[in-house]
This record gives sequence, C-alpha cells and structure tokens, in this order.
Amino acid sequence: MITFHTVDDPAGDVDAATPLAEHAWMADAACVGRTNLFFGVAGERPERRIRREESARRVCADCPVLLPCRALARAGRENGFWGGESEEERAAAGYPPRSISRRAVQQAAMQAEAS
Repeated sequence: MITFHTVDDPAGDVDAATPLAEHAWMADAACVGRTNLFFGVAGERPERRIRREESARRVCADCPVLLPCRALARAGRENGFWGGESEEERAAAGYPPRSISRRAVQQAAMQAEAS
C-alpha cells in the first residue's frame, strides 16, 4: 500500500494500487458524472483549460472528499484535475503525473526536482 500524508490530513492513508472503482469515498464526490470538467480534451486551448479548471475548482471547494481525492491523485501520479489541484500544482508539490505532456507540467516537475 502506498501511504501519503498531507499537511492538511495527517491520517490521509491512500492505497493508490486499489482500482478507482473500489474507493468507497468516491461515491460521495461532488464531481460524480462531471468528468468533462476534470479532464481536458486533446489540443485544448489554454484559455479553455483555465475556464474548465476554474469550474472544477469550484466543484472541489465544497466536496466532502477533497482530501482523500487529492491524496490519491498525488500518490497515484494521476493526470487531470483532482482534489482541487491541477497537474501543474501537483507537479510543483513534487507529484508530477506519470505521463507528462504539457510544457507547464514539465517545467513545474523540473522546478520541484531542483528544490
């Protein structure tokens, strides 16, 4: 089991190896059925991505499972917008996604490694 502890939630144990469908807390997520807000389309323009992520951030702000979602995304090195964080924000915190395609994420990951 991969264990990740956040400053906000020191008890944030997350098993990133567990299939997503088996995380019971996901049923309580505010984003259920709103995948289009959390994952961009190929070739998404920066302006559209900013608007999409702003909308996703508003959904996450009131979500009852924000912290386990963020912990899972960090531990599993997920792509997309999870737990109120963009890929760039996770990369800057030292948790870049497994596959990095956007230049901004690449730069954030390199800056995190350099610190």
